[in-house]
Amino acid sequence: MINIKYYLVSVDRCDYRVISDLEEEDLQYIICYAVNETVQPKIIYPKFNIIKEWELEWYNYRYQYLQYYEYGLFVHALKNPKLIENLSHIGLLHYDVKFKKNSVKEIYQNLEENPNIIFYNTWRQNNTLYFSYNQLEEICKFMSERLDISIDPKYIWKNGWVSEALSITPIEVFKKFGNFIINHQYEIESILNNNRWGIMDLIKHRICGFIERLWGIYLVSYGLELKQMPIIHEHSLYYHLHFKFI
Repeated sequence: MINIKYYLVSVDRCDYRVISDLEEEDLQYIICYAVNETVQPKIIYPKFNIIKEWELEWYNYRYQYLQYYEYGLFVHALKNPKLIENLSHIGLLHYDVKFKKNSVKEIYQNLEENPNIIFYNTWRQNNTLYFSYNQLEEICKFMSERLDISIDPKYIWKNGWVSEALSITPIEVFKKFGNFIINHQYEIESILNNNRWGIMDLIKHRICGFIERLWGIYLVSYGLELKQMPIIHEHSLYYHLHFKFI
């Protein structure tokens, strides 16, 4: 049985426009996942189900402080298993998406026919990785060994990767990557902090952008069917309040 929740990670807002075209019955599946209690006010349309990350039973501010941003959800969901209890699939989305009228029903019907689908929003090519090919090789080796899956840098370099974090995956796909972050977070951070493989020479990656790329490479390499989600990403509305995190 398909049981899915859509987590809309937000630092300061979840607007009516996100769900304005949905039926009332669809709203039960959508959660505004508010992060970083230091950023106020938070303007959230009253019909959203709301989870405040800082009020969870297990909470660690380091993930916001270090600018993991939406990727802190992986850790907090695994450390607070009630967030993903009984889910078959989970959506990791931003507050700047917009659901179409039939988005929720269409995704549900697709997953009923084939639950082994990874939905993505944006596909990008290797020029947006901001890695050299040799760096990508090292990254894929690093991930392959720790995730126990085969990640082929040649395939990624030729075909591209899933960008923008936005995804809907089987819960086991989400949990596997979440455990990867939990178990290897300090080593992942040290890749940037110590400029391993010259990773910071081309562009000064932040941890959120780096993990975005690891997540996108992982999704492409997992081996499931990839399908573009029927949800709009209104990217012009997306921003991070960087200086309020310091």
